[in-house]
Formats: sequence, structure tokens, C-alpha cells
Amino acid sequence: MTPLVFETQRLAGPGGLVADLLNGDPEALRLFPPGVLDATVAPVVPDPANECRIPKQAFVRVTTPGRERLGRVISGEGIVVSTGQQPQLFGGPLYVLYKALTAVHTASVIEKQLGRPCLAVFWVAGDDHDWNEVASIGLLDREERLRKLAVAPVEERAGRSVGPSPLPDDIDEIARQFCDSMERRDAGDPWIDSLLDSYRPGRTFTEAFVEVVSGWLAGWPIAFVDSAHPELRRAAGPFYRAVLENHESADGALAAGTSSVTDLGYRPQLTYLENAVPVFRDTDEGRSRLYGTRLTLRIGRGGESRPLGEMLADIASDPIPYSPSAALRPALESWLLPVAATVLGPGEIAYWSQLSPTFDLLGVTMPAIRPRRSWRVLEPRVSRVLEKTGVDAEDLSDGGTAAVVGLVERSRPRAVEEALLQLENRVEEEFRLLEDTVGTDLPGLRSAVGKSRSQAFAGLAGFRRTLDSATRKREETAVAQLRRAADNLYPEGTPQERALSVYVLLARHGDSFLHSAWDATLNGNPEVLSDETGGVAGNAAAE
Repeated sequence: MTPLVFETQRLAGPGGLVADLLNGDPEALRLFPPGVLDATVAPVVPDPANECRIPKQAFVRVTTPGRERLGRVISGEGIVVSTGQQPQLFGGPLYVLYKALTAVHTASVIEKQLGRPCLAVFWVAGDDHDWNEVASIGLLDREERLRKLAVAPVEERAGRSVGPSPLPDDIDEIARQFCDSMERRDAGDPWIDSLLDSYRPGRTFTEAFVEVVSGWLAGWPIAFVDSAHPELRRAAGPFYRAVLENHESADGALAAGTSSVTDLGYRPQLTYLENAVPVFRDTDEGRSRLYGTRLTLRIGRGGESRPLGEMLADIASDPIPYSPSAALRPALESWLLPVAATVLGPGEIAYWSQLSPTFDLLGVTMPAIRPRRSWRVLEPRVSRVLEKTGVDAEDLSDGGTAAVVGLVERSRPRAVEEALLQLENRVEEEFRLLEDTVGTDLPGLRSAVGKSRSQAFAGLAGFRRTLDSATRKREETAVAQLRRAADNLYPEGTPQERALSVYVLLARHGDSFLHSAWDATLNGNPEVLSDETGGVAGNAAAE
């Protein structure tokens, strides 16, 4: 197996809310029901009344090891660990895989804790209509420079849900360009072939996404649910009716949750919109949020107004055009599925902190939250560079600038460095003596002494720059290697797991990358929080 090194890293993100939550800050933890973020406590078994309400057809893919567990979930015997993501181009960045593996392992742990069959379920959020977020992907080209590829929506699908939208007619050419741009080895060829087979005209974003991600996870028990599947939307109809019947209370619940976050001095991840209903409706113009007061609802800010009773009747007759907002999806998920725990990224943990009143209002128990695992993957050539130069991986987060400075400082010829330091100390000492003498005999010349001192040290600084330039030139191979290592671990300053496609490593290492990722998941004890999971922030991307 290729000796890939998986270094556990802190979940990336600026700010402080999630860091405080995962570090056990008691004030921050009050945003959640007791025990929800305590991984040392076994999750609560979902209420027996909270059976699986999703018909089997909406489980659009289940791996072979997951089939028996799925049958028991549908029959009411089994429970679920959920995670999810929008259907991103070419499977999305590395953290999508890390989320799924964390969910599989968490399900295994909870199955032992609770003595119930437990299946990881990946919720494919095909309702999402933010094309800029999901329809692009990053890769390292053959020169190991970050490149980004993106696809635009088919014209008539702009503003509509991404998942059910067809891939563009030239998707096979874009996929070929994507694959040809990366460094590839024989071990990765089967994965490249399967990607090219999955992304072809006539398929939807969700179909292609599920096919490639389920391929990565074929050896582990996991099922995929399509949130935009007609049968799932039908199953969600009664839930949407309950929300609309209490839409003013739902608005108040999100307002209360948002205030709880801001009262503690944190910035809320979800923006509160007054009089907004956490439900969208598909129209000819696209996916539009509902707004309303009392007995009247509008479709969009300035759209058509309808009596509440008419909207309720509309949902009862045809719920398929309706879908949840980000604020409603977590409660809907736990209403549709017997969710014991959910695996979330930092941005998701941040916005869940606003949702406790919404869960309470709808009579849904908030599941236990488990943070996804986070790694830097060090390939052998990167590990060799770090060992050779004495640089830590985290030191490359600025693109390698500080690491290069440190390397040059350590690589200056010792004799020259010592002589230069002695000269600087001697010059400082002699100028201090001159300044004291002038101050006694010719005090008017003290400023001239200071100017001369500055000029002398400017000359020494210039020599030091010349020395560093010569040292850098002598070490140019090591400097170039550090820069390339930084491009692998923090392309353009972004953590690898958020910037790079899974296929960057699959193309190079094939199956051994997936096996190494699973070994890292097993060895990381995600069921126990540690300081390594701290350092996360609110307002990070939902991952």
C-alpha cells in the first residue's frame, strides 16, 4: 500500500462559535439540548413513533454491505446516522469523502452502543439552487498548480434545484479535460474510467454524483437519499403542512434561535429573514421562498399572494413542488428518518446552533451531533520534503513563505552568520560609545551619529539580503520543493480538503488512498472529542 500519511487537523474556519462548542464552553453548549454535542454519551434511541417515512424508491443507491441494514431501517428495526451534501461536480472536494467515512464509522460505533442495526445515510441535498457553490471543482494540474473547472446551468435551469438538472451537453468534454489535467498513474486508471462513464450527457447532477460517491464507498454500508426525489417530497407533504399551519411560530422559533446566538456575542451562520417561511416552492421562475403573515402567503418577496388555506390544499394535492430551507432541512430529515446521530462540518454545526427552538416547535428530537473528521494527506514526496527541511505541514498554510524564510535562515553558512552577528554587535557597541562621547563634547552632533548609525546598519541589512539571496539560490531545489508541498497541502492558502477533488489522490494512488482514508477513520476515534477537533469557527462553509 502506498505510504500515505493522514495528519489529523483542526476543522478549518475563522471565528469562534464552533471552536467554543467543541471545546466544551458551557455558555455555547446551552444553544443545544443537553448531551447533543457530548460524544462520550451514547445517543438517545429515536422515538419508536419516528419510523422511516421515506419509501424505498427514494433511497437511490445502497451499497451491497448496506442492503440488509436498509431493510431493517425501513421495517422499523434499524436506526440511522445521517450526513449529506449538495450534489457537487465530480463528487466534490475531499471533505465529502471524509464526511461519509465518518458517518459509516459512527454508525458502527452506535450500533454497538445501542444494540440496534444502524446504517449511514447520505442525504443528497438536490433541492439546493446555489449553482456557484456546487458546480465547480478544484484540482492540481501536472505542474501542481491549482486549477478550477466549473459548469454553467442549462439556461432553463438557472435558479432551479441543481440535483434534478441535466448535466450540460459538453459534460463529457469537461470531464475529459478534468482528467487529462491531473497527474495520473496506473493505479488510478479504473477510477478515471468510472468518472468518465458517470459524467455524460443525459444524466442529472444527482445521478452522476451518487454514482461516483457510492463507488468510493462500495465496500462500506451506506445508503443515499435524494432529497429532490418525488417520493421523498410526497412523504414530506404532511410535515410542510404542519410548518405552514404554524408559519408565524416557525418564524419566531428561528428568530429566537438566532437571538440566542447573537446574545452570546457570536455571528449567526443563517441569516434570519423576517416573515420568511422555511419552505420553498418551485415555480416557472425558479425556486422561490414563501413569505407570509397570518392567513396569507406569498411565493417569493414580490410574488403571487395566496390564502393560507389554499396553499395547504395545494400541498395536500401535490407536495412535489415544495422543498425545505436550510433552517428546516435538519428537522425534516429527523422527521423522515430515525436519526440517532448526524455527522456535520463546521458551518453546519454553526447553523444548527440556531435550530433548537425549531426542533422543539415541530416536536422533533434533535439527534446527537458528531463532527466530521478532518485530515491533511501527505504523499511520500511531500513527507520526504518536510523531513528533509524540518518543516511542519501547518507551517505551509501561508503558501510556504514563512517556511522558506526559516529554511534560508537555517541554511546560512555558520561561519559567515557568526561573523555577521559579531560585526553587528561590534558596530552597535562602537556607535553607543561614539554617541556617549559626542553627547559630552559636541552634543549638537548626536543626530549626525544617529544618522550614521542607521546608514551603517542599513548597509549590514543589505549585505544580509545579499547573503540570503545567495543562500536561497544555493537551496533553490529545497525552496522549490517546499513551494510544491505547500501547493499540495494548502493550494492558494486553502486547506487541501476544501480545495481539491477526491480524484487528485484517486488518480495518483487508486484504491490505496481509499483504504488509507478508512484506516485513518478507524484510528482517529471520532466517537471521542479531543482538542484536535477544536479551532472551528462559525461562518465557515457548510461542510
